[in-house]
Amino acid sequence: MGADIHFYVEKYSNEDYIGPKDILEERDSKIGIITEDNTLSNCYRWIPVEKWVYDDYWDVSYDDRFYKGRNYYLFSVLADVRNDGSIDPISQPRGIPEDASYPYKMLLKTWEGDYHSASYFTLEELLKVDWDKYDYIDGFSETIEKMKGINADPWDIRCVFFFDN
Repeated sequence: MGADIHFYVEKYSNEDYIGPKDILEERDSKIGIITEDNTLSNCYRWIPVEKWVYDDYWDVSYDDRFYKGRNYYLFSVLADVRNDGSIDPISQPRGIPEDASYPYKMLLKTWEGDYHSASYFTLEELLKVDWDKYDYIDGFSETIEKMKGINADPWDIRCVFFFDN
């Protein structure tokens, strides 16, 4: 049985976000804050970069994903997943960011505990990694380059991800 990574990119933004509604707080089609005069006001928060669609499950078109490979070496580097002990990971899994975008949290809910090793990195953190010390990260440099094209501030871009078996 193989392991897969579910890798998504979020940006920190106050843009209008039209997408899955935050049904837990019964907000309008934008996710923001309710002000004292009962209006919806945008606030800075993490929103998904990929286009999210909800049908019977959350689905992001495979071609739209920032990373779509199955590279166990890279999994070991990112989160110590499928590591035989020979690879020094960037970090142990950090868990789900408390301020993760609502669609990402809903995606995790659909997996109902069948995911593991959830983690995240800002683009700034990924840019500080010495990637030359890793041998087999095919395709991930293109992912980082694509992430760099989203926003000039690498602190305002992050990847969130988890694994399944």
